[in-house]
Amino acid sequence: MPPKLTLPIDVFPAWARFNDVDFINAKLCETDRKGIGLVTVTGSDLTKIPVTEGEANDKDLQHGKAEALLRIPHDLVLSASTVEDYAKVDQNFRQLMDSVGHNSTRGNILLYLLAHLVLSGRDASNPRGPASTPWTEYLKFLPRDVPVPTMWSEVERALLQGTSLEAALEAKFASLSKEFEDLTDKSSVLPFWNSLFWEKGTVTIQDWILVDAWYRSRCLELPRGGDAMVPGLDMANHSHHPTAYYDEDDKDDVVLLVRPETTVSAGEEVNISYGDKNPAEMLFSYGFIDNESTVEGLNLPVKVLPDDPLGKAKLHIFGSLAYLKLSRSDGEVSWQCPFAYLMCLNEEDGLEFKVLQGEDGGRELRLFWQEEDVTAQVGRFEDLIKDHPLCQIFKLRVVSVLHEVVSDHLVELSSEISHDELEPLRRDGLVRDECIQAAEKLRGVEAGVLESAAVALDKQPKRDARLDTELPMVHTIQRLLLCI
Repeated sequence: MPPKLTLPIDVFPAWARFNDVDFINAKLCETDRKGIGLVTVTGSDLTKIPVTEGEANDKDLQHGKAEALLRIPHDLVLSASTVEDYAKVDQNFRQLMDSVGHNSTRGNILLYLLAHLVLSGRDASNPRGPASTPWTEYLKFLPRDVPVPTMWSEVERALLQGTSLEAALEAKFASLSKEFEDLTDKSSVLPFWNSLFWEKGTVTIQDWILVDAWYRSRCLELPRGGDAMVPGLDMANHSHHPTAYYDEDDKDDVVLLVRPETTVSAGEEVNISYGDKNPAEMLFSYGFIDNESTVEGLNLPVKVLPDDPLGKAKLHIFGSLAYLKLSRSDGEVSWQCPFAYLMCLNEEDGLEFKVLQGEDGGRELRLFWQEEDVTAQVGRFEDLIKDHPLCQIFKLRVVSVLHEVVSDHLVELSSEISHDELEPLRRDGLVRDECIQAAEKLRGVEAGVLESAAVALDKQPKRDARLDTELPMVHTIQRLLLCI
């Protein structure tokens, strides 16, 4: 898509006034190291207002005692219902939705954003296009370069080699490519959208990547409205120690409020929390890692054993991507991997797959454990094996497999671009400093968690496995461990 008209952020207050966004006690301002953010106009001290036990979680009482900083009318909020309402007004967009949309809130909002992105760059003398809304102009304030890794250059993404984001990015790009291909195929047969999107090459996959980055980095979960993008509120930056929170009032307007028992000085930035995410998740969604956060962890993909004849069936019945979730808190590592318990069982143990007739008359794959149908409990095998005589052996298998996953990933993490290779790229402007710093931070955290996890998994059999002394000798135990 050709470069689109953008507007400087100092024009935003005029757009806000025109669209009834009420900056009650906040304004946009350049902040230290975070770019544009929201700061207070006058101070606010809520520490002197007592909050009794249980009251801090009562929304109505909070609203009564919290000071409003910003109010955004419900009509400006971009949510699933907004897209549906727009489709009722614009029949061309309805046609696009019927052909491509309705898959998810995210997918529908991305279609809306893409249509408005094209509309925002359209020649004013050209009347052809979807119906204009306040979002047509609002998109002109949004950055065309979002710092999330999907918008890094190929050279910059190479900095993430060996981290948990490497596989996540591969999967994300595959998904984005598939979505864009589906959009192209289905909308190119619609004359209106073929003319608007494809005849002159107006839309490219880079535009789809951009609207996805906007959604991922700016989407908020509203208490009643669900996943949504909120103009103005999305200018609020994140902090591990937030001074404000957002909610919906009795008119479904979105309000930004000072947190109870909080003091905010005049001119001080007000922050919200983007949630407790691990470093990779923060970088993937928002393009930065919170240096103040104490959340340490990562998610590693887990693959079936290459020689497992039931491997494909296990993945199919599990129904979702298999991950090992590692977390570290106060030096202690914990892990979660429901799929590992299924992965380490086989027919000799009592696992069985059957193709049976479903309630709709069709054929479906069912999972059995000890001759009982456990298809609905596929993620609960840690509990299902508890009463089995070989329970501890099964657990040892799981620990052995996960230890290998962790060890292999530590080796992968050690392979990175050397300083001698990186410095010329940095000098030539091919790699940005902020990408280098983010990748180094991510590597440091993930290496620490993986090393701790390897130690913990080494110790776990000794701590948890209480093998009966009448079990076969060590060589038989080893055989059982390998019998997966």
